[in-house]
Amino acid sequence: MCPRSKLALRGDELKAEVISIGDELTSGNRLDTNSQWISQRLGTIGIQTAFHSTVGDCLEDNINVFQNAALRSDIVIATGGLGPTADDLTREVIATAFDAPLELRGDALAHIESLFSRRKRPMPERNRVQAMFPLGSNIIDNPHGTAPGIDFVARSRDHRTCRIFALPGVPAEMKQMYDLSVEPALIRDHGAGVQRWFYHSIKVFGIGESDVEKMLPDLIARDRNPVVGITVSKATITLRIAALCKDQAEFQEKIRETSEQIHSELGLLVFGEGEMDLDEAVAKLLIQQQRRVGVIEVGAGVWIAPALSKHTVDPSCEYGLAAAKWLPRLHDAPDADGAGPNCEASLKKLAESMLHDEDLDLCLAVGVYPNKLLVESSQSLPSSDFHMVLARKDRSTRATQITLAAHPEVLYHRLAKTGMNFLRTELLQRD
Repeated sequence: MCPRSKLALRGDELKAEVISIGDELTSGNRLDTNSQWISQRLGTIGIQTAFHSTVGDCLEDNINVFQNAALRSDIVIATGGLGPTADDLTREVIATAFDAPLELRGDALAHIESLFSRRKRPMPERNRVQAMFPLGSNIIDNPHGTAPGIDFVARSRDHRTCRIFALPGVPAEMKQMYDLSVEPALIRDHGAGVQRWFYHSIKVFGIGESDVEKMLPDLIARDRNPVVGITVSKATITLRIAALCKDQAEFQEKIRETSEQIHSELGLLVFGEGEMDLDEAVAKLLIQQQRRVGVIEVGAGVWIAPALSKHTVDPSCEYGLAAAKWLPRLHDAPDADGAGPNCEASLKKLAESMLHDEDLDLCLAVGVYPNKLLVESSQSLPSSDFHMVLARKDRSTRATQITLAAHPEVLYHRLAKTGMNFLRTELLQRD
C-alpha cells in the first residue's frame, strides 16, 4: 500500500476510489456506468482514480469496503444504497464503519416531505430514514430526488482522513449532484482543477503487445512522466500517453518527445492516432492518393469490404472501395481449406481479372476465411496459413503468406486487418 498522509493534499496528489453498491451490479444484471462517468470527470480536474470497488447489498461487506477505501484513498465517491428500503445500507454503513451514529436532520426531512407534497402523495414513514445522517456529516442536496447525498470526513484505523461523498445510484440524480456539489467542493477545498489529465492514443498493428514493449522498454516504465500504457482490442494495439497538465498546449509539448520516439522506433507499424482504426487509415490513404481499390474475400465471411465501405462509399467521391466480391470457396483450390500450391495462383487470377474488368488501381484478394461454425466451436485453433494477393495497375502482382493463430473471437479481426495492412503498406511505399 502506498503511504498517504493527510487530506490537505493538492488536487493532483489526491488518490480517489469509486464504490458502486448493489446486488444488481455484482450479479451482472446491470452494467455499472456510474463509475466510468465519475472517473472520467475526476480526471478532468486532475484527480486520479486508483480503485473501483463494487459491492452487493450486505452490511458487513459494505463496512469492509468503506473501511479499506478510507485506508488507501483520499477521496471516495460512492453511488447507491441511499433509498428508503431495507437493502439501502449506505447511511448505516458509514455510521458503523466510522463510529458516527445516525441522527435525524430536520432540513433534509423537510425537503423530502416537500417533494411528496408537490407530487400530491403522502410520504411513507419509511422515507424518514433518508433524512438520517452520520454525526458530523453534511447534506448534499438532491434537487429532484428523495435521496440526499452524504458528505463525510472519515478517520481511518491508521488515523488518516478520507473525504467520502455518497450519492444516489440513479444516474441523472447522481450526475446533477456531482456537478452542483461534489466537483465544486473538490475544487474549493482540495485545490483540484488547476491541472487535469490529458490523453493521446497512437495506434499500432503488425506486432504483438510484448514485442512493442521490447522495442520501447523505457517508455512503459510506470514511474515516467508522461505515462505510456498498452492495450489491445480486436488485434489493434493502442499506446495511450497520459500526463497531468494545465492545458492542451502544455500537454502537446510534454508528450512531443515521447510521441516522436514511438513513431521513430515503430515506423510503419504505426497507422494512426486518436480514435482512428485501421479501416479508416486505409480509406483516408485511398482518397488522398485518388486510388480505386477492389476487394475479394474467400470463405466463411466478409470483413474487409464492409469496413472500408463505411468510409469510402460516397456518391461525391469516386475513390476508395470501388468493387467487392465474396466467394464461398475457391473451386480450383486443392481442398476446402484453400491450402496448397494452387491457392495463391487462384487468388492472383481473380485479383488481376477484377483489376482489369473494373479498371481499378489495386485489387486485394484474401484467401479462405475459416468456417465460422468451426471457429466458434473450438476453444483454440492450430496455426493456419493464409494467402493474400495484391494486384497493382501497371506493376507486378504482389503475394504474401501469413501464419495466424488467435482466439476465435479475434481471428477474423486479425485476418481482415492483416489484409488491410497489406494494402496500407503498399499505399505508403508504392515501390
